Amino acid sequence: MYKAFLIKYAEIAIKGKNRYLFEDALVSQMNHALKKVDGTFRIRKEQGRIYIEMDGEYDYDEAVEALKCVSLESVRLSS
Repeated sequence: MYKAFLIKYAEIAIKGKNRYLFEDALVSQMNHALKKVDGTFRIRKEQGRIYIEMDGEYDYDEAVEALKCVSLESVRLSS
């Protein structure tokens, strides 16, 4: 089972000094989307990427479907 998702995004990276506002909004949208999924998720921002780490068991397909509802460039998996 995958233990983390690596979220990469595009246009937010070109924002100026208010980039953090766009990143925070994206993290908020992901938190909201993942509340519907069974499992515990921790989201953190780090150097232009967002990591979603999972604690314990979760429904992989349900998590991916929930994240697809948020505007993302790509979802990459990390084990």
